[in-house]
Amino acid sequence: MKKIILVLIVACLASCISSKKYNQKLKAKHSVYKLKADLAIIKKSLEEAHPGLYWYITKQKIDFKFDSLQSIIKDSMSSIAFYRMTAPVISNVKCGHTRLIYAGLKLSKKEKAANKKKGPAPLSQLQYKVENDKLFISANKNKALTQFKVGAQILSIDSVPTEQFLEKTKRLFSTDGYNQTFYEEVLNKSFAAYYYLTFPKRDSSLIFLRDSSGLCVEYLKTENPDTTKSKKNVEKRKKQQQEDLAKRKIKRKNRYKGFDENQQPLLDFKIDTALESMAFLKVKSFSFPHNNFHKFFRESFQSLQASKIENLILDLRGNGGGNLMSCNLLFRYLYNQPHQFTTRADMKTRSFASQKYIEKTSLNKFNSVILFPFLWAMNQLLIKKDSLGYYAKLPTQKLKKPKINHYTNNLIVLINGYSFSATSLLSANLQSVKRGYFIGEETGGGYNQCTAGSIPIINLPNTGLKLRLPLKEIKITQPRELIGRGVFPYLEVKPTISDVLKGKDVVMDKAMEKIYKNLD
Repeated sequence: MKKIILVLIVACLASCISSKKYNQKLKAKHSVYKLKADLAIIKKSLEEAHPGLYWYITKQKIDFKFDSLQSIIKDSMSSIAFYRMTAPVISNVKCGHTRLIYAGLKLSKKEKAANKKKGPAPLSQLQYKVENDKLFISANKNKALTQFKVGAQILSIDSVPTEQFLEKTKRLFSTDGYNQTFYEEVLNKSFAAYYYLTFPKRDSSLIFLRDSSGLCVEYLKTENPDTTKSKKNVEKRKKQQQEDLAKRKIKRKNRYKGFDENQQPLLDFKIDTALESMAFLKVKSFSFPHNNFHKFFRESFQSLQASKIENLILDLRGNGGGNLMSCNLLFRYLYNQPHQFTTRADMKTRSFASQKYIEKTSLNKFNSVILFPFLWAMNQLLIKKDSLGYYAKLPTQKLKKPKINHYTNNLIVLINGYSFSATSLLSANLQSVKRGYFIGEETGGGYNQCTAGSIPIINLPNTGLKLRLPLKEIKITQPRELIGRGVFPYLEVKPTISDVLKGKDVVMDKAMEKIYKNLD
């Protein structure tokens, strides 16, 4: 027991020392030599290992952009400044799985508690919707901020016009190919985070607004909406704690379905009470803790069969992807013929120079002494080479039969710009076999292919930034000629800020409208 306690104390101290060094690295100004050394690691990593580096940009153009960046670096700078210069260059690869990451400082429990007490950053108190290069307030998390009305248009933040800061934030990450819908959906979810990666974080921001009453200027400050200790608030907190306890019991029972940030299930199945021949299947993620897709799909499709459902609406909106096998499993419940979901996964190489910088937690918990010999041995076994080059086998490249309770009746599939990665490949497979009627927006992920599979995180040794580096080509078996685009809907429906204000789900409304018309 004493030995275990001693090990835990040593591990805790090592973690504290490691966090301190990491934070010092992020805060420090780095010499030109160190900045250029990290930039060289990024470029070499992409060249050696990224299988789709030249899908959407030529070698000459990407070389020119890296060379130009090298020539601009003439003075020392901080990690965040280096990030702001380098991330846009990497986004030119046009791969949604490839990006530079600024993870931020590692905070102690005490520091996290102090930040929580202080309250969220100004822009984090609102939710946003991007529409045609305009920014609107879609929700207000702080009821005390009555001056920030839902639906108001933000014209500028700290004197920077909306068009300018949206253009800058979009350059920090990329979509797959030439698609544009992914950009808006990412910012709808994470605008504040990307804004603070683009501009310094402040305790207050000057917001220029246009709402129903006209133009106005307001300050948005760091403020905790729950700082008062009135009797009313104490009672409210007690009631909330009781409700949270009840919710936790339900969550434990249904955790195999997952929960999103609003505590709504990620996997959900319902039969329409008004029209019993219609059902809704929502799949908002293909990867989350404690998931059990086999159980959920088995239960759902057994119910579809038992209830003789004639119309199924499959909602894949907001599903950023996940496990390919889970996507393939759902496909087998929706299609009545044997099908090969993907081809083999082509790769650039077995090993590359920056492997030594791979973040251990992105692969496994082995220490560096065990990690790399283990990986090397596994690579020799799992990564093959033939006349076409290196490749890895995927379980989804096998011809698989439909599941027993597969569904053959009318199918409508809802997609949007955040239907990404494996979700986009599922949509592409369904569309390639003419299964389902698609409504919504073009998917953010590519139709033909993406680079994913194995995605290690490369820790840059000098600046502390991280490079997300996909290693495998994931391709469907029936590609189309249109390169660099996602899965297009048959009926395009794009929700507006007006729809948000009215609480209308226009995409779902169109799907139900189509079903009702077919019944007439």
